[in-house]
Amino acid sequence: MRYFVYALLAICAVASLSSCEHDEPVNPIKPLEERTVLLVTSSGEIYDQNGDLVQQLPNCTFAAEIISDGDDYFVSGVQSKGRVGYWKNGKWNTLHVDFIDDVDHWTYGIGKWDYYIYLLDIPNVLKNSGIFPLENNQNFVPASHALSVSEGKCYVIGYGFSDVNPDGHYQPVLYTNYKKEYLPMPEGAVTGECHAIYTYDRDHTIIGGMIDAMPAVWVDKQYEVYPVTYPRETLGANEYLIGRVESVTKCNGHIYAAGFEYDYDKNIIATLWTDGVPTHYVSGWECSNSQAIEIYSYGDDVYMITSEYNNETDELRVHLWMNGQLVKTYDNIQVTGFTVL
Repeated sequence: MRYFVYALLAICAVASLSSCEHDEPVNPIKPLEERTVLLVTSSGEIYDQNGDLVQQLPNCTFAAEIISDGDDYFVSGVQSKGRVGYWKNGKWNTLHVDFIDDVDHWTYGIGKWDYYIYLLDIPNVLKNSGIFPLENNQNFVPASHALSVSEGKCYVIGYGFSDVNPDGHYQPVLYTNYKKEYLPMPEGAVTGECHAIYTYDRDHTIIGGMIDAMPAVWVDKQYEVYPVTYPRETLGANEYLIGRVESVTKCNGHIYAAGFEYDYDKNIIATLWTDGVPTHYVSGWECSNSQAIEIYSYGDDVYMITSEYNNETDELRVHLWMNGQLVKTYDNIQVTGFTVL
């Protein structure tokens, strides 16, 4: 089970100028044959779409997320030497910030706008050499890829206990330029979590997660609970999740939400919701559980990474998809994110 646990990390899509409404990078969209897909593993290995090892990040304890800006790629994570920063094109860059408190540093996200690098290092957002605390951050739990920047506007998502309704149930949290708010839920809903964010045109957000164990998406803060293939009553006990969104993007006017749902046997199955309609993504390999890790739009194309895990053999396979077609399979690597150059 250890491989699949690592593979359950989720993430936000990165921006590009295209019909998919991204705002970064500024470079023209490349034709298919000139693109490079980069996958980053938890241990800091970077692979391309052919399965070749491109880079081993130096002094990497954990690599959390990879984003791109034109022909450059940036990776957030934890460095073994205890410094706070990021890797650019495989080279480490230290952020020279002076912390008031002596805290352990763990990066939950990375963003870029113009010359500024943003890092989420709870309870702060680090912007080059500046420190910006998240307000009322007690008990806040960030998503694995919790930070997104659109035209210089910074967003952070996750979940936490409500200040006005401290009943022990998580509530969905959105920070906009470090100011906190709880996202709305249907009347009678008890709990909610944010696990994915996609931003564009500065003021627009698509956030994915769950409401009362059901997959959900908030579009500009308006919620929609998504349907599932296997309803709650078929699963029995309420402690089981029904489904959850782990990554979101928008392309050609369509909203894509990637994650998982449980089947009749309570196995996890990789699921992509296109405008709320679920489709399962499995390769045909015999596996016990599968999960959609991240989705990314580039030009008119939609890329997705899924993982499949076999409980009996403790084997993990990661699959790269483009527009619904299987492109490449990687054996026994623990992918935390990917991007397209």
